[in-house]
Amino acid sequence: MTRCPGLRRWAALIALIALMALLALLASTSWAGAANQVVKCVIDGRVTFQNTPCPADKPSRQPTTDELNAARKKRLAEAAAQRASEPADAAATVVPAAPAGRASKAPPQEREPAYRCDGRQHCSQMRSCAEAKYFLAHCPGVKMDGNRDGIPCEQQWCNGLAR
Repeated sequence: MTRCPGLRRWAALIALIALMALLALLASTSWAGAANQVVKCVIDGRVTFQNTPCPADKPSRQPTTDELNAARKKRLAEAAAQRASEPADAAATVVPAAPAGRASKAPPQEREPAYRCDGRQHCSQMRSCAEAKYFLAHCPGVKMDGNRDGIPCEQQWCNGLAR
């Protein structure tokens, strides 16, 4: 059996070229996957999904619960003020008078909600299904609807038995 040192060098060179080709293929595949990547960014308290990285010109800061509650109260006050300043056509509708002997019912006053957003996020922090539903509908950042079907805490509170 004769040895051929030139053949061994050629085999090593071919293996090196094959390895480089494989690395190039993997690199191009990972770059193509990165182009289709979706990035979740929080900018001024609002969540956006985009194909480019989040802007880094200023540090992103999560708003506090108090800031979120204050913004919500401001939006509600603006909506109430807008409803109060609706055109006179809406106020000119004739409401029949109540029959004599009966007092007319006053319009229902807007009550304070039974719950408020206080930073709780998980089912283990809730005390009822109603409370979990309120938090899911009104509070940001809750983690109580894993399957995203709109029903929170299905295993603990809203499972059909404890509604």
